[in-house]
Amino acid sequence: MTDKHSQPSLILPFLAPLYARFHDLAYAVMRAASGGIMAFFGWEKLFNGDMPRDIELFQQLGLEPAVPLAYFTSILEFAGGIAIAIGLFTRPLAFMLFIQMIVILLLVMIPRGSGFQLSTVWFGVFMYLSVAGSGRLSLDRLLGKQF
Repeated sequence: MTDKHSQPSLILPFLAPLYARFHDLAYAVMRAASGGIMAFFGWEKLFNGDMPRDIELFQQLGLEPAVPLAYFTSILEFAGGIAIAIGLFTRPLAFMLFIQMIVILLLVMIPRGSGFQLSTVWFGVFMYLSVAGSGRLSLDRLLGKQF
């Protein structure tokens, strides 16, 4: 019987060194890709004319004050996404995006009955990042501080 915290044995044990070697890099790529894509979403809203659509959606959902909330969430996506991509303040920013994804899922995507799949992936990614932190290949690590 194995301890509940031990790793299960690999089906292909000869791959263990490969997994160990690329673990930190794979985590950094996941963090950078997730943060980068989220930053792009924020960029579209802040600098590409999508804010009026978001403000209108916030008003329709009864999320008031709609204008500051829409700007807050868009700035969180843009600046938070960049910070997460480079591994800076990953835990608190990922937690805020995790909460944002819950709200998006519950108030927008699930009621629509479509489009919730990608938001569910974001929910999982930002939940994981908020618990796991920035990882070894990160600005937090370079600075020697992590939340």
